[in-house]
Amino acid sequence: MFKKLLSFVAILLIISCQSKTKITDSNKDIKITEQQIIDDKTPYQTIENADQAADLNKAADDKIQEVEVQDRVFFDYNSSSLNDEAKKILSVQVEWLKSDSSVKITIEGHCDERGTREYNIALGEKRANAAKNYLTSNGVEKSRIKTISFGKERPAFFGTSDEVIAKNRRAVTVVN
Repeated sequence: MFKKLLSFVAILLIISCQSKTKITDSNKDIKITEQQIIDDKTPYQTIENADQAADLNKAADDKIQEVEVQDRVFFDYNSSSLNDEAKKILSVQVEWLKSDSSVKITIEGHCDERGTREYNIALGEKRANAAKNYLTSNGVEKSRIKTISFGKERPAFFGTSDEVIAKNRRAVTVVN
């Protein structure tokens, strides 16, 4: 799954960074004659030789290795069970956490506004622990993960629609 995500990111990067090139006499003399504007200061870039091209390709490969890791998973009403979407997000977190063993996290459990304060504190704790258990069962050390429940005390969104309320039923991973 992680390899598929990297492949998808690489394809998007290649598509979005396409430029017109002109190849001169040999493969060593590559000139970029037109390229998309990267920022206001660099409207184009000229590559004089194969070494510069190799360096740029290496930098692009390093950038492809960067993966966006989502920090929150959502839950159904009155539930602490992880759905398939939550498991996908947590699986990416597992791979990211395994890649750097020095990172420690706190998982915050949150609830919507319905129910008593005490009930929501307990439910938020169950949600945070569900995310923690998924991470640890997939190879992340327990000692790197803390949990806390905020219950309904820290809503991310305000409103009364079901859509808005659903966004408050979450577990959020915070890097310490």
